[in-house]
Amino acid sequence: MSRDNQNLSTNETIEKKKSILLKIFGPWTFFILLVALAAFLYLSSVEEDVDDAPRERPPVAVEIAPVAEMTLAETVRGVGTLMAIQNVEIRPEVGGRIKDVHFQEGRFVSRNKLLFEIEEEKHVQRLRSSEAALEQARSRLENLRRNYERMEDLYGQDLISEDEFDRVRTEMDSASSEVRRLTAQMDLAREDLEDTQIMAPFSGFISRRLVDPGAFVSQGQMLAIMYQVDPLEISFMIPEKYAARVKYGQEVRVKVTAYPQERFEGRVGFISPSVDESTRNFEVKATIDNSENRLKPGSFASAELVLGYREASMIIPERSLVAVREGYLVFILDRETEQVKSRSVHTGARRPGIVEILEGLSPGELVVVSGHMNLDDGMRIRVVDEAGPDWAEQEETSRHSFIFRNPGKIAHNQPRGFLN
Repeated sequence: MSRDNQNLSTNETIEKKKSILLKIFGPWTFFILLVALAAFLYLSSVEEDVDDAPRERPPVAVEIAPVAEMTLAETVRGVGTLMAIQNVEIRPEVGGRIKDVHFQEGRFVSRNKLLFEIEEEKHVQRLRSSEAALEQARSRLENLRRNYERMEDLYGQDLISEDEFDRVRTEMDSASSEVRRLTAQMDLAREDLEDTQIMAPFSGFISRRLVDPGAFVSQGQMLAIMYQVDPLEISFMIPEKYAARVKYGQEVRVKVTAYPQERFEGRVGFISPSVDESTRNFEVKATIDNSENRLKPGSFASAELVLGYREASMIIPERSLVAVREGYLVFILDRETEQVKSRSVHTGARRPGIVEILEGLSPGELVVVSGHMNLDDGMRIRVVDEAGPDWAEQEETSRHSFIFRNPGKIAHNQPRGFLN
């Protein structure tokens, strides 16, 4: 009996669980689960098909520039110091007290301008004394000459002895010598008087004065220094391997720290006939136009000696080059297909931002300047920036802002660049 009751209780429990499951999972619930499972399986298969399909890469953003032609200058560089073409220490030829100073320190003075005056009273008195002594000697000489003429007539008539005639002649010769001595002494006194006025020996700039009015100066004491600054001169050293290419009159471009955006033009005026044994360099000097008096002697300067020009050289931006094991290549753009193709190039001279192309390109072809690291042959590109045909000239202007002092001496229709 007890076992039947236990089985009955178990059956009732099972029936209760079935009723609960039927309430939770009805017929529609199983239908929804089946639909969701079918949808999941379908979407999974679609994604696999999409992943298996090849994807087309988007165009690569690049910057391009045309191959330009430019007249390039072959240069060799050196450094040196600007020097006055001549400088002179102003020193008096006579001593005395400074009477007056007639210039402003550091200013330009013209040739023969009065600079210093030395008190001249003593020199005036010395000149007057010399003039009086000379006048007296001339009077004595004139008397002795008349006496000599008279004695000469008497000697010709044998009225006086030869000794007497020789004595008169000797006295006249001695008086004549005295006149000459006093004449020279008077000339020296006159020069000393003139030397009390110290003039500028040439046109140029004068330094500060080293003495003040009222100071006593001795002969040869330095009073000031004058500089001839137009033209100026620069001396610099270059390697001996360029000796055969350096010529008189060649162009030299000079740059100083005072005007970092300008270059001044000069011409070779001196080439050393020997090479320094210790450095294997030789000296070159160039004269530089300084008519505007902007350059100062003693300034540090860098010089570029132009050895020659290469007309119509092909150049591209230096950033266009891609280094490979065999050398360099660039990417060329085909306008029709908007695709790029790599091409090996043979490079020549360089300067910051610009490189010469000797082989491999033609003028006007478009090269990729930026973005080429993500490129390969046949890839499509998207141009985000394109340089104009005059990019090289703009590059040169922006880097140096050349101001040539004598632009009429050298004329070229093409833009210019300077390469080492």
